[in-house]
Amino acid sequence: MSRTVTGTVTAQEDGLPIPGVSVRVKEVSNLGTQTGGDGKFTLRVPSNGKTLVFTYLGYATKEVAISSSNVSVVLQSDTKSLNEVVVTAGGLSATKAQLGTASTTVKAEQLTQAKQTNVASALTGKVAGLQLNAVSTGVNPNYRLVLRGNRSLLGNNTALVVVDNIISPSSILGNINPEDIENIEVLNGGGAAALYGSEASNGALIITTKKGKPGVTTYKVGQTFNAEWISFFPGLQNSFGSGADSDLQIYTAHENQQYGPAFDGTVRPIGDLLEDGSMQTAVYSPNDSKKEFWDTGLTSQTDFAMSTADDKSRYYISSQYVDVAGTTPKDKYNRFSLRLNGSRDFGKGVSLDFTTNYIQNRFDVTTATSSMYDQILQTPAQIMLTDYSDWQNNKFANPNGYYNAYYANPYFTLDNERQNVRNDYLAGNIDLKYKPLEWLNFLYRVNITTQNSSNKNRVDKFVLSNYTKALGLSALKNNDIPGSVSDGESFSSQLLTEFQATINKKLTEDIKLEFTAGAAMRNNTAKSIGVNATGLTFQGLYNIAHRTAANIGGSESNSTARQQGVYGNLRLSYKDYLYLHATARNDWWSTLPKQNKSIFYPAVDASLIVSNLIPSLKDSKFVNSLKVRAGYNEVGNVNLGAYNLLTTFSQSGGYPYNNVPGYGIDSRVVNPNLKAERTKGVEGGIEAELWDNRISIVSNAYYTSTTDQIVPVSISSASGFSSYLTNTGEVTNFGLEETVNFVAFRNTNWQIDIGANYTYYDNKVKSISDAVSRLNLSTGGDVQVVAEAGQTYPMLRGIDYKRDPQGRVIVDSRTGYPSATESGVILGNSSPKHILGTNLAVKYKSLRLAAVAEYKGGYIAYASAGGFDFSGSGLRTVAYNRERFVFPNSSYLDGSGNYVANTGVTVRDGGAGFWPSSAYNTGIATNYAFSGAYWKIREVSLSYDIPKKWLGNGNVVKGIVVSAIGRNLFLFAPKENIFTDPDYALGNNAIGISTLSYTPPTRFVGGSVSVTF
Repeated sequence: MSRTVTGTVTAQEDGLPIPGVSVRVKEVSNLGTQTGGDGKFTLRVPSNGKTLVFTYLGYATKEVAISSSNVSVVLQSDTKSLNEVVVTAGGLSATKAQLGTASTTVKAEQLTQAKQTNVASALTGKVAGLQLNAVSTGVNPNYRLVLRGNRSLLGNNTALVVVDNIISPSSILGNINPEDIENIEVLNGGGAAALYGSEASNGALIITTKKGKPGVTTYKVGQTFNAEWISFFPGLQNSFGSGADSDLQIYTAHENQQYGPAFDGTVRPIGDLLEDGSMQTAVYSPNDSKKEFWDTGLTSQTDFAMSTADDKSRYYISSQYVDVAGTTPKDKYNRFSLRLNGSRDFGKGVSLDFTTNYIQNRFDVTTATSSMYDQILQTPAQIMLTDYSDWQNNKFANPNGYYNAYYANPYFTLDNERQNVRNDYLAGNIDLKYKPLEWLNFLYRVNITTQNSSNKNRVDKFVLSNYTKALGLSALKNNDIPGSVSDGESFSSQLLTEFQATINKKLTEDIKLEFTAGAAMRNNTAKSIGVNATGLTFQGLYNIAHRTAANIGGSESNSTARQQGVYGNLRLSYKDYLYLHATARNDWWSTLPKQNKSIFYPAVDASLIVSNLIPSLKDSKFVNSLKVRAGYNEVGNVNLGAYNLLTTFSQSGGYPYNNVPGYGIDSRVVNPNLKAERTKGVEGGIEAELWDNRISIVSNAYYTSTTDQIVPVSISSASGFSSYLTNTGEVTNFGLEETVNFVAFRNTNWQIDIGANYTYYDNKVKSISDAVSRLNLSTGGDVQVVAEAGQTYPMLRGIDYKRDPQGRVIVDSRTGYPSATESGVILGNSSPKHILGTNLAVKYKSLRLAAVAEYKGGYIAYASAGGFDFSGSGLRTVAYNRERFVFPNSSYLDGSGNYVANTGVTVRDGGAGFWPSSAYNTGIATNYAFSGAYWKIREVSLSYDIPKKWLGNGNVVKGIVVSAIGRNLFLFAPKENIFTDPDYALGNNAIGISTLSYTPPTRFVGGSVSVTF
């Protein structure tokens, strides 16, 4: 007996209905239907019909046993299918079968499962070949994204970011709404991104945002709250208090150094006698107030989105508001974004796609993070630091009465030195398409992106009392703070116009041709201006006009750079198993010398679908697909900004003097034949889908060589200059990128997915020049990040102890003190050689648990932590309980000139005479270099999609999803790392150094709810 079966088909990623899904009865040929605009279907099924099969392009086929008259089906995106269409460079599309270069698709669900507010951090651990470092912290951290390692010695190494065909600054990743993103296609190598030219020499992130889906109009609102706590604090000692005397543990009431007596629980005075005769006291016992100084951060995220479409138009409108209160007290950040995307089919082959996005953010943060953090760490453990938060009203917290004679109250510092920043971004893109013939398409694209910014920095004025100055304690207590203020404004804009003509035609029954010819013009304009003054007239009045000094300082910069390019993109397909792809682009850059403005970028790749070529594999029940691919590319990297070709004059220090200006010539001269850096690369890989698509394997290897590095080399000062900017040097990169995903278990109610991606890097400086064998990538301090010929790139080089031939530290036979090397030694590579990301997703009916973990290893990091060893707050300083000790693994010269193992000569002073000493401890880089290896639990989320039957008929509420989320929950690092999270590192190419300008690492815990109407 036949019966009527009805049902609804929805998408897993958003719970929305899917129109046009094919529904057929497995046991009865030619019996089927399609879902309507609301995702519903009705089908008359005969008695022998037992199973329904649901298929839809871009989604995995699903079979469901007919157990009732009503069936609800959820389809999952099929990221494994070779027929899946992805967006590649230039806005062009291709199937995964056609791609001959490595790429990774990150879907919306993966990006938003932990409700990250920053897209960059949401990618961590999910893409083979991608390395992220936090180059700033606080309320909206910035990340450095590098694909396949560093190639350029002094130039840009970060991946290009493209949003809806708009080349965008990488800062957009911290501002764009993650909920707007449909997917991100990560193009790992220069060959995959060759159509963008120079900026894409380091790979690219192609971000595609959402457009309306056919079907009923939907509205989605969401609310997320996160709490943020400090998760890693430097190792601090809790045994000794204030004091600074060598070889003696004498208590000093106003001392920040902590080489005084051991804590004994008595009541002791702290600070000096105030003008009113009062004196503060404290129990001489340690406390945790240095950790309690930091607030619990709070993040609130509110989302709204509307999606609607019909047979001619699609529209997507969204907005988001993010409000962040940071772990640094009083630091605040908020962001508002508004997006309108859409498309319209005008008929007769004419259509229009458009996207527009407005974003604004506002910062109110301290500019003295490093000073404030140092002041916290310089605080003796018996001081209840949190008692000094109200410095305006607490006489012991005020600069006149604060106990410390050498370091300011950190609460005063964070209040007194602040910055307000306003950023506004506007981006828009229009694609006008015309298809006069079935095999011919034309596209005209125009887009613009612009950023406007203003900032106001201020240091408030403070006048110390005469009594405080008369104490004669230190510069901190003797000198007033004159105060300062600076105002700045800047804008940058980019305008791009592009034309494409595409032929898509079968040449024969077996050969198909796709060819795109295009031309593009891009104009980048930027301007910044600033003005500053020192010496405020009144406390609390931050106005350039109200100053005590006659003169003010100022700066201005203006730039315009242009790029023109023509390109071609050719794809040839033979049957269903062989695909050839070639691209060629020629650019003309305004920032290069006239004779070298033209740069040609060729690339070629091929893919072979072995499973379609070999009949036995084509019919295999175990091998669903097997693909091999290989490619070669050449890319130029224009690491030269506007107006850098000529030696210029600048105003000299001290001028204008007596109203007379003075100028000096720059110390650098430029090679008039300067060229773009050049990268040549090869890659190859294998992709396989096995066991009913339950196992997915991607393996890739690559090798690149970057020559004509743009670097300065030293020249004789007799020439009138000190350096010469020229092309020289070579960097090579070899790497492996491996990805495995496995559906460990799957039935009607359960699915368990396990995945991992592994990256291996081997980046080396093959040569620099005959005159230069080493380049410093950082400045100052006792350690540098360097590029050194014949070594891994980048490397750490710093001061070490002098060592004997056996590697033992050489000490003085009388004092027991070690001595330092006269120059730096190689400490190790500072960028991970191994990165492993793992992910887990467990789904039971409407409940989904997801987790992401990451490992990094094979490198060292350096913490600029000598300051809190100087103060005696560091955990290292109590290694021997402040007693005299034999320096470990040491030796000394005996009277015969031989090195003898030191077993009895102790250091002369195991306290303030040793640990604060730059010569013996704080100036030795190896004391603060440590293994950067770690395991980190990046994300854990538990979401529940409330069953549709609980929501009534679905006419009003179509879906509710509630989630619990956690980020950066646990960090497992070697015991030697008592300093910080190794992810925090200086920006640019100087990866490996962490300073106190980074606030302590944090973890997030929160929850969210989203409702679809």
